Amino acid sequence: MTQDPESPKTVNPWTIWIPIIIIMLGGVVFYNYLVQQSLKRDKDRPPYLGRLEKDLELIERSGKTVHLNDLKGKVILAGYVYTRCPRGCALVVSKMKKLYEEIGDDPAVQFLSFTVDPEDTPQILSEFAMRFGITKDNWWFVNGPKEIVRNYLTFQFKFAGVKEVPEAERFNPDDKFIHDMKVAIVDHKGNIRGHYDIANVDPEYEKFWSERIRKDLKFILAEQKQPK
Repeated sequence: MTQDPESPKTVNPWTIWIPIIIIMLGGVVFYNYLVQQSLKRDKDRPPYLGRLEKDLELIERSGKTVHLNDLKGKVILAGYVYTRCPRGCALVVSKMKKLYEEIGDDPAVQFLSFTVDPEDTPQILSEFAMRFGITKDNWWFVNGPKEIVRNYLTFQFKFAGVKEVPEAERFNPDDKFIHDMKVAIVDHKGNIRGHYDIANVDPEYEKFWSERIRKDLKFILAEQKQPK
């Protein structure tokens, strides 16, 4: 018996469902990819440890009065310094200088060194910076009223507090202060995103923190450049 040439042809349902299934599977794979990328970003995202809520007036090594609010919108790398420090300040500045050489030309970044010594005048801070070849104004060396600056760095930047060294325990007459040797990163919105022990004397720890700060900086700078 022959088929009537005018009767409709039977459509194989798989010709319809196979493309639909392929599209659905592709959607699932793409969704899973987006989820995995999101999880990876969350894993790599530096934490939020606090926020700079208040302004702070300071005297910079140039002798100019500056305000932290002047740095709004920039990523800040901040740490303590003490120009006559016999313990390790020079090492901290040296480690920061390496970072500065890598990213210091980025106008979105500002380096910031707070002295713990009220006797560090703008001239002394300027001479100290010059010894490290730091001449540009995108690295501030600052001082201010002792208690105001120390309280700000403790309660806003979340650094450990400065301790006075008893005279009987000093290495030499200049060994007056013990202070936090870490470097903090503040993002462009004023959030503290980490403290990094980049001057740790243990080579393994120093390597860990040096790699960590660069990784986190890369992430935070990418965040800064994202559209609002």
